[in-house]
Order: sequence, then structure tokens, then C-alpha cells
Amino acid sequence: MGIRDRVYDVVVAGGGISGTMAAVAAAREGCKTLLVERYGALGGMGTLGLVQPITMWGIRGQYVIGGTGKAILEQLAAQHPEAATPMAHYGPACDAEYLKMTLETTALDHGVTLLYHTWITGVEEADDRLAALRLFAKDGASTVRGKVFVDATGDADVSAFAGVPFDVGSQGMSLMALVSGIDRDRCPERQKVSRIYGEHRVGYGGLALFWHPRKDTAYFNVTEVEGLNALDPEDLTQVTIACRRQAWGVLEVVRDHIPGFEQAYISQIAPAVGVRESRRIRGRYVLNLADVDSGRHFEDVVARASCPIDIHGSEDSGRGEYRGLKQSYAIPYRSLVTDEVPNLIVTGRCISADHAAHSSLRRMAPGFALGEAAGVAAALAAPDGNAPDVPVGRLQDILRGYGAVLDSEGARESGN
Repeated sequence: MGIRDRVYDVVVAGGGISGTMAAVAAAREGCKTLLVERYGALGGMGTLGLVQPITMWGIRGQYVIGGTGKAILEQLAAQHPEAATPMAHYGPACDAEYLKMTLETTALDHGVTLLYHTWITGVEEADDRLAALRLFAKDGASTVRGKVFVDATGDADVSAFAGVPFDVGSQGMSLMALVSGIDRDRCPERQKVSRIYGEHRVGYGGLALFWHPRKDTAYFNVTEVEGLNALDPEDLTQVTIACRRQAWGVLEVVRDHIPGFEQAYISQIAPAVGVRESRRIRGRYVLNLADVDSGRHFEDVVARASCPIDIHGSEDSGRGEYRGLKQSYAIPYRSLVTDEVPNLIVTGRCISADHAAHSSLRRMAPGFALGEAAGVAAALAAPDGNAPDVPVGRLQDILRGYGAVLDSEGARESGN
């Protein structure tokens, strides 16, 4: 019997950070779990997108995200000096290849069935619920059946196919670049590097440089194109071409003007476009900016986040916004489930949130926590296929058992 001929307890669509964690969590809870991914590796933006460091894990000296994701990255840093920098409240920088292998090994060790190089093209429904995903691969069209489905596609593809209402937001899209051959001992301090680049810059803005675990290598977040549609392949093609050209222009500037970069070269440009925002579902609760700014707590909390409001300009006449938070905020389970499809759980950046709240929770550290929560919830929902009716107290107990942080900083300080 082939992979696609089986009926799974949980089918996860999308193998980014959040989808990988969802699949691992569901399989760990005893579910027969399939993870469908269009590329040939796990990790999404953290690997195929070269988006590093993986941020943000804490605020004001306290971790607000824990769980299996934090443990994986701590183990990765201990594995080899070039695999990852040590865990920190801001976040570690990981080598993409080490991270790919670690996530894949973790999934397989927990019994997840992987299906790479496969696109999701639609859904099949029966009795007002999802029955199967429609797939397309080199051998043509097929389907895969499941009891509970987790949408971790980033673009809410499964939700859209299933008729879940959504909003579409737009922010600048980017391609990360990995630059090697840097003589780090001769590099000026970061502020001077930024000042020199600012005098000669090309592309959308400043030089966002993050050091790789290897001393001679850095991640460059220096490209951006605004005003295009992340759901349109023609627009994505334009973004890819434009950002690649920007990256080579940036390399020329740093080689010509910044000490230590004379022999620098691009060792890789990300194969996956960095899409910040596309579809956001309208779930049972829409997390909003006031919730984020006030550090609101929810009784059905399944994850916390403390990432800045970080809007990259396509909406509001191209104006962006970046500002830190004063405290973390809770993300409720109701933002992961819908009224329309009882056996669907959504995780990652396409959960139910408004444009501003989304700009904070879309980062990868919250994605680790949201994925683990979605996977455990899917396992709890598998017997009857009713995700909104999952006992949240039981879900929270399981997450805490794996090290999740669900309480606010104030509650932890007071011992409540």
C-alpha cells in the first residue's frame, strides 16, 4: 500500500516550522500522521527561505516560548559549533542544512510519514467536513484521506479550498542571501557597517546582517519588493528576479566599501521567496492589535509571543511600522479553529488575526509553539473529528508537559 492509499488520523499540509512541529506533536500523541510538503525539505522559511535568526523567544529577561521547538534548537547548538548559535531570548542563528536534517530526523523518529514534492490543489468534503486533500505530483493527480487536517501552508491554501472566510494582506516580499568569505576580524562594529552601507546603499533599505554560526558567513536580509500579490505566480516571479538582482547589487557595495568584505561572495540565495503576509483566516476569534499591545491573556491560551509589530509597507500607501512590545501576549486556541470546518486546525502565519497582530505572530519562534499546539489539538480531535470541541484544559496540560510557556510574565513572577 502506498503512502497516499492510507487513511491518516492527522494530515498536515505544509512542512515549514509550524507544520513540522504539528506533525511531530500529533505523531508523538499516537496518531498516524502524514506531512505533505511541496519542496524537498522541512523548515520552510527557516531553511528554504534562509530566514535567520529564528526570533523571538523572550522579552524582559524571560522566555515566553518554550516547548519542543526550544529543545530542538538547544540540542542543535550542542551538536556542532557550526550548526547553531546558543539559544537566546532574541533567538539563535542556525545553519540551514543542519536545521533541515534535524527537523527531518525529528519527524521521522516520531513516526511522521513524509511526502515531499507534492502540491495541494484542492479538497474533498463529505458531511460538512474535510474528507481528503487533492494532490498533484510528477505521477499526476491523487488524493489523501484523513480524520483531522492541519493547514500549515502559510497561505491558508487548505482553508481557502474548504470555503473558510479569509482576508488577504500585503507586505513587502524578500529573498535572503547567504554571504561567505568575510574576514570578520577586520569588520567594523555593526553601527559603522550600517553607516557605511547607508552612504552607498542599493535596494529597499538598510543592511540587516546576521552572523551565521560559521565565522566567515552572514545572512543578509537586504532585498524587498512591495505592492505585489503573494498569491499570484507572475508577481512571485517578478519578486524573485528583482530581489536576486538587488542581492548582487548589495554584494558589490559591501565588497567595494566595507573592510573585511573584499573577498565576500554569495554562497546561496534562498530558493523560496520570503512572503510575510497573504491570506489570514477568519476563525472563531480574530486576534487584534489591542490584544497584542495590552498583553492580553486568554483562558484558552495555547501559545505566547512577544515579537515586535513589524509591518513591511505594502498597505497604507507603502508606510511600514516597527516597534517593540512591553510584554508578551497570549494566542487563543479559538484563533486556530473555524466555524465552517470542524475537522480543520490552522497554524502558523495564516491563523485568525488582523493585519497588525499578524505582523508580530508571523515570526518563526511563535510558529514553533503554534505548531506544537495545533498538533496536540489535532490528536485530541482525531477520535471524533471536532477540533473546536477539544478540551482546552487537557490541551494546555499536555503542552506544559512538553515545556510550553502559557502564563504571562506577571503571573510567573507572582507565582500564580
